[in-house]
Amino acid sequence: MLSNKQFANLANQGGASRSFKTGKAPEGPGVMVSIPGAEKVTDAPYTAEQAQGFKTEYAAKAPVDAYQGAWKTGKKMFADISVKQKTLPDARKAGIKNSQIAGYDLGGTDKRRMSGGNIYFGRKVPGVESNPEFVASAHATSEIERMEPKPKAQEFAEQSHISRGATNKGKKISVNEVYATIAKNRRNRGV
Repeated sequence: MLSNKQFANLANQGGASRSFKTGKAPEGPGVMVSIPGAEKVTDAPYTAEQAQGFKTEYAAKAPVDAYQGAWKTGKKMFADISVKQKTLPDARKAGIKNSQIAGYDLGGTDKRRMSGGNIYFGRKVPGVESNPEFVASAHATSEIERMEPKPKAQEFAEQSHISRGATNKGKKISVNEVYATIAKNRRNRGV
């Protein structure tokens, strides 16, 4: 069972989830997908008091199988309620239905990345499926679903052949950034 302090510490290190009912962290396989209506954004670091406050506010309203989630992106903390989807197809369907940009694979769900990680929803791009790495299946994510929105320098260099010199206001951008913008716009429109 994760205490509020332990939960906040894990969230500040990257991310954490715990069952509202038991306080235990979820185990893979499975993909955590946020459900709309409870998202909160604050400045980092996340505190034990914030973790307790979120739990107090939402535990009674959350579905019985729901988890409290929090993660750090840049200097911001994001908190939500999420549900573990057991399969990639279920996660993709829930992510798109809930207008979510991404979910988190707990590990063991994606045969191309057994350790888990972020899975970005709604990035299907016709035309690139001739490369097997860009084809998603019921047991494997596509390269596009695994691409981080802001790649590190090495990843940017490795993916330059995909970006084909794309620019935004004169600055080179990656295909990841294009996908991130599409997902953000889709989420803002509620598509």
